[in-house]
Amino acid sequence: MRAYITAHLFLSLLAALAKVDGLTNPRQSQPVPRRAALLKGISAIASGAAYATVISPQAAVAASVPTPEEIKRLQIGHARISYLLKNWDKITTFCGKDAETATKNKQVVKTEDGGGGGNSCEKTPLVIQEYLGFKSVNDPLFKADKLMVRAAPLADDPVDFLESVERYREKSDMVSLMAYTSSWTGANQGFGVEDTLDQTKTDVIITEKILREILGMLNLEILPPSK
Repeated sequence: MRAYITAHLFLSLLAALAKVDGLTNPRQSQPVPRRAALLKGISAIASGAAYATVISPQAAVAASVPTPEEIKRLQIGHARISYLLKNWDKITTFCGKDAETATKNKQVVKTEDGGGGGNSCEKTPLVIQEYLGFKSVNDPLFKADKLMVRAAPLADDPVDFLESVERYREKSDMVSLMAYTSSWTGANQGFGVEDTLDQTKTDVIITEKILREILGMLNLEILPPSK
């Protein structure tokens, strides 16, 4: 019943937004703007939730608005990304005994200690993926974009919210790709890892800003950096 009420209210909200945007005019011949397309997409998701309620209560629950515990994952995930940025060099570099452990990972990049001590260090770009939910189903941000889509009814403007979600998805995917590229470039060619790591950090900074924006749209508290 709760899932049905949620879907019903969400559909009512979408109908109101569609009317404001002029989407109910059947004679509209111009290309559908992005906002209209998103509205239709949200409507389809919400309609699916309502339909699932009739067909299967279990499916309706799965399509419902996320619980506070699920939403908390976004806050924790953001705190972890902030921690990553605050401790970037420490997290992405292992030296001395830690480097010996890091070499067990095939995709690490060996560098030399610039202090003249002769100690070898290892760059471990792939560790970045752990902080954005790409390494384990237990990571707070694992499939975070899907969780965000389900949270759209909680935002003041679901359309603007979903546009931010799409930007987050694209940028976080880019971070994962760049982290892999950094490890592959250094491990197999022996050069370029610093440049690609710098670009990866830039993408992580942008990802953090977008996620912070999403948390603001959901009126969620920003937690301090935490591992």
